[in-house]
Amino acid sequence: MTRLTVLSILAGLILIAAGCPPAGPSTQIQRTNAGAQVDLSGNWNDTDANQVAKVMIADCLSRPWASKFKSEKGKDPVVRLWPIRNRSSEATINTKFFTKQVEMELINSGAMKVVASLEEAADNTAERMDQARHASDKTVKAQQNETGSDFIMNGWIVTQNDAAEGQEVRAYVVTMELTNTESNEKVWMKVHQIKKVISRAGSQW
Repeated sequence: MTRLTVLSILAGLILIAAGCPPAGPSTQIQRTNAGAQVDLSGNWNDTDANQVAKVMIADCLSRPWASKFKSEKGKDPVVRLWPIRNRSSEATINTKFFTKQVEMELINSGAMKVVASLEEAADNTAERMDQARHASDKTVKAQQNETGSDFIMNGWIVTQNDAAEGQEVRAYVVTMELTNTESNEKVWMKVHQIKKVISRAGSQW
């Protein structure tokens, strides 16, 4: 093999190598059913939010407070849901998503009316103020005509975790309660827990 041939082969190999992407881990994406239960890290996720919201509101509606209120007042109760708070050490918990899941279960139950949160109500107030200046008399919406809440629903999430010898028990404890807006009387309360056991080979906690 001549020197010229060897140089030609080497040049060709260099060009081929230059056109190849660097070796490394490949990324694969697989779509799944939106309702599928998927746990990758053991952290709080959308499945937890959906399940806890359904459990909480089902229990809330099974208690006598709503029927008692309706028999006394002759109308469905009006509830305002405050943002559910994260009182755990985990910053990954998306409380806004969880709050909306709870709100959806409340509205879809048909057993009560749900008014906007204080943040959303502020947006509505700004809209009415803008209409008062710019909207026609036929379409402008009146001020001081909001529906007041009869009850306030609060909630929070804490964690109680334990770990030893490559295993971790991660427990999310969710507390929710319903309070009469006028009297401050608590009419319903529930604590629900989700517990996950996480095993990692070769890990030392």
